[in-house]
Amino acid sequence: MSDNIDFKALWNKEGISDIPNTKELFEKADGLKRKTRNRLIGLNLMLLVTAAFILYIGFNIDNEQLTTKIGIMLIIIAIVSYLIAYNQQLPMLFKTNMQSSSQEYLNQLISIKHKQEFLNKVMITIYFILLSAGLFLYMLQFVMKMSIGWGTISFVLSFGWIAFSWFYLRPRNIKKKQRALNEMITKLEAVNGQLRDE
Repeated sequence: MSDNIDFKALWNKEGISDIPNTKELFEKADGLKRKTRNRLIGLNLMLLVTAAFILYIGFNIDNEQLTTKIGIMLIIIAIVSYLIAYNQQLPMLFKTNMQSSSQEYLNQLISIKHKQEFLNKVMITIYFILLSAGLFLYMLQFVMKMSIGWGTISFVLSFGWIAFSWFYLRPRNIKKKQRALNEMITKLEAVNGQLRDE
């Protein structure tokens, strides 16, 4: 039997009780893609506003030291590279074809999964490194004007938040996204397996 299974033809068949409701499965998969797409669009807006705010601060505060300017540039580079890398999955997330076969749809979800794995391993690491270095360099000018106590508190709070994000929020968020995507891929693989056996 061909690997290309026509979901539309399958939905029109009657009397197949042991095959899961594929239309419902497709709708859930589309819902997952839509949720991921909306999160990405929201993230774009938030990071663009953040970048604009950082540029505004950079142009309107007297940056006496070169480290402050380099820090601002590194933070902007971190945000821009993050957005460029993450936005490459937008075409996959907008691509929805209810007429496609289950195998094609499964391949789309697997492509999204592989893209997210790369982004989670490589791009988030680059983002955090550039962001941390940029923040450190940016803060130097201001921390040097503070007392040792306040300077230490500023660095501890800033890099404590980055560490919390890296070691707690990032893995938790990645697991949550992967779990939802893996469940959907497993269900589609099961449907494909059942349909091939018939």
